Amino acid sequence: MANNKKIIRKASLVIISILVMLTCAISAISIWENRIENQFPTWEKVSDTEDRGFESNPDVEMRFAGIDFDVELPNGKHADMVLVDVNVNAPDGANFHHCLAVDYLYKDEWYNVYSMYTGVAAVAWVRGNFHDIKKYPVPCGLFAKDGTYRMFIGGFGSFDIEIIGIEDV
Repeated sequence: MANNKKIIRKASLVIISILVMLTCAISAISIWENRIENQFPTWEKVSDTEDRGFESNPDVEMRFAGIDFDVELPNGKHADMVLVDVNVNAPDGANFHHCLAVDYLYKDEWYNVYSMYTGVAAVAWVRGNFHDIKKYPVPCGLFAKDGTYRMFIGGFGSFDIEIIGIEDV
């Protein structure tokens, strides 16, 4: 009878040890996956003064106008579409590139979380005194984290995006 109690006690300790190790492993994986830098396609520290090839045009005003989530593109892939209210106040118009970058503000530092560079061949022109809502595709879920973002559009400049309450949805 004493031997049975020892065997049961040892088996219980082994089972408890295994459960504790599994709990620790699951917790470590969860903590790793929830790290801020693992929640975006890229995570690279950038400075406010760093020239990344995005010239700001003083004749262009941009304002964040919303996001259309999970839009199917012509190639069958899906993307979130950032809606940008663009106003060009120049009689000669302005050119822009189909290049963009998105930064995220974290602990008073900017981090690039997405970039799409298509090259000089993708330059487009908008006529003078142009006003429209332009759509820019980004990976689905890029703006899933609450906070301050800034978006750069080649040839136009940049603007800030405040995302609040999306994590609660």
